[in-house]
Amino acid sequence: MFDAKARYVRSLFSRVPLEYDILLGLLSFAQDRRWRGYVVGCARPSNGGRVLDVATGTGLLAADFARTLTGYGYVVGVDLTLSMLKTARWRLNSKGLRHKVDWVLARAENLPFRDGSFGSASISLALRNVSDAQKTFAEMSRTTGPGGIVISLDFARPPNRLFQLLYYDYLLGLFPLFGRMVSEDWGRTLSYLGRSILRARTGEQIASLLNREGLADARSVPLTAGIVCAVYGKKRQYRERREPVLNITEEQVLARLSGARD
Repeated sequence: MFDAKARYVRSLFSRVPLEYDILLGLLSFAQDRRWRGYVVGCARPSNGGRVLDVATGTGLLAADFARTLTGYGYVVGVDLTLSMLKTARWRLNSKGLRHKVDWVLARAENLPFRDGSFGSASISLALRNVSDAQKTFAEMSRTTGPGGIVISLDFARPPNRLFQLLYYDYLLGLFPLFGRMVSEDWGRTLSYLGRSILRARTGEQIASLLNREGLADARSVPLTAGIVCAVYGKKRQYRERREPVLNITEEQVLARLSGARD
């Protein structure tokens, strides 16, 4: 089932899949490649491991993960927009990464995978677009195995007041103007992106969401003057506890044995 926001986001991004990477470059001041490198470094995918990329879009982060994996390792990219997944598949196939990536049409809040299926899980520049961020992290945590990293990279509000003024003018003025010069769809998409960033959560708020899911050592790292934050936490290692069959002390056991002999 799709709620109103999910339907809107799917409709919005289904119209600009081929141009999305260009839009991202404009929005990130061409820093998105460096940001993705940071995410891959934090996630630390193991050789032969499995990586989940939620809201994968055109597969930019999935491709970066795929290049680092060796052996039988692979990436699963999930998105709710079919045209985005088709674009991602075409682009990664053209880069020779077909055997390293699978694509799944699904919502972030309802991932169709078993518990602990992946070594790490990421969501990049898309947390603002999901309908329920807490449920998204719950699903990412559920499908990540013990010791794995769950990481979010998303736009944020920069802390410097002067930079805020310049950046907000860019987001709400020049950025949508660029879009309208190209097409109505571009203008609508860029206007949504700008407004959504102004309502974005802080890194600390995202870290709090990760903490609620029981992820350990959740921390927020601002990048590029704070226009984005990488927030990540580690899935706890659960150790099996052996409970005694009978809840009695050693002295009680010895006393019972002594009584039995008597």
